[in-house]
Amino acid sequence: MLLIDADPQGTASAWAALRDDLPFPVMQLARTNMAQGILSLAAKYSHVVIDGPPRAEASSRAVIIAADLVNMPVEASGASDWASQVTVRRIQEARQYKENLKSVFLVSRAIPNTVIGRSIREHMTDHGIPLLRASVANRVPFAEALTMGRTIFEWSPGSVAARGFSTFMQELEEFYG
Repeated sequence: MLLIDADPQGTASAWAALRDDLPFPVMQLARTNMAQGILSLAAKYSHVVIDGPPRAEASSRAVIIAADLVNMPVEASGASDWASQVTVRRIQEARQYKENLKSVFLVSRAIPNTVIGRSIREHMTDHGIPLLRASVANRVPFAEALTMGRTIFEWSPGSVAARGFSTFMQELEEFYG
């Protein structure tokens, strides 16, 4: 597996810099025209995860074109929904060139047992993109793991956060299959 940090914020690269022993390579490649670079790097790996920009910046087009599957995390807020609408349009544009491009929404940073947490699921179905059944709740171990340069499975392997992330990964694999 390869992790490409295509986000100008560089969060994945900062996380990797905290580690002495990376479980997989992390490459920083945050620029506007990077699709060809991503495709060249991806040819050497069976799985490539691209951490793209949180908003639909110019670089997000390259990330979408290079992807086989676009996973769009969406938080339970209007702002997250509004930002995702631009990404949805970019995905629709990319499908003109790449018909097999898949995309899904993932409810992220969900706050369990809240009205807004449930209502975002209903609202996201209006975009014509599948919504994963799994969601990733807003759990303290995620922030701790990131801050310590660890994966959730290294930091808190038996936690609710790790189990929730495993469920998400399994569903994503089934969807992409």
